[in-house]
Amino acid sequence: MLYWWTNNRVRGDVMVGVLSIDFDYFIDISSDERDLYFPKGSDEVPKNMLQSMWKERYLKYPKLKEVGVIDQYYLMKNYLLLLNIPKNNIYKADTHKSIKVITDKIIGNKQLMIVNIDFHHDYYHYYSGGDNHNCGNWLRRLIEKRPDTKVIWVRREDSQLYSLEGIFPFYHTTDIRSILKERFDYVFMCRSPEWSPPHLSSKFEELAQSLFMASA
Repeated sequence: MLYWWTNNRVRGDVMVGVLSIDFDYFIDISSDERDLYFPKGSDEVPKNMLQSMWKERYLKYPKLKEVGVIDQYYLMKNYLLLLNIPKNNIYKADTHKSIKVITDKIIGNKQLMIVNIDFHHDYYHYYSGGDNHNCGNWLRRLIEKRPDTKVIWVRREDSQLYSLEGIFPFYHTTDIRSILKERFDYVFMCRSPEWSPPHLSSKFEELAQSLFMASA
């Protein structure tokens, strides 16, 4: 059962639930198509350069502008409208590494439960330069710091399951409905502009607005 550690949670428990949503999960495109259509970038690419890279991809692959979102987008949008999360416990960002703003706020001996809705598992090793914390390894850095963290990854059917050590070591599922009964104390949402076509930016903003409309 998915809820083996959370079904009996009551207010006052030391476990803190964090819902992490990466918009790239909702893009209606396969893994192979992402590799073909999307620019080869990272969260370290300057914004003006990333805009030029996307412009080049649209010119090379005109069908890219027809890509939409999957049905789960609308399910999540409706779900977020029902959440009652304090505004101070919501954080919207471009890059997933900014989730550190939330996790660093949760101090003391409180255990974290991270539910990550994401096309990628973000448990990779790679980094460049002096900053070893990025959008692709933020979860690994969090586990290194807080090894008792519970993790659920909601992925797509063709998401990559492996890192250098082998298969992703935490619970993962393709059933987004299975996490909707969890209780969350914080919500993080990111756009991931490196892997989200710019013409879908309004869809990201709609999703974020659903969350803020419901917040206390």
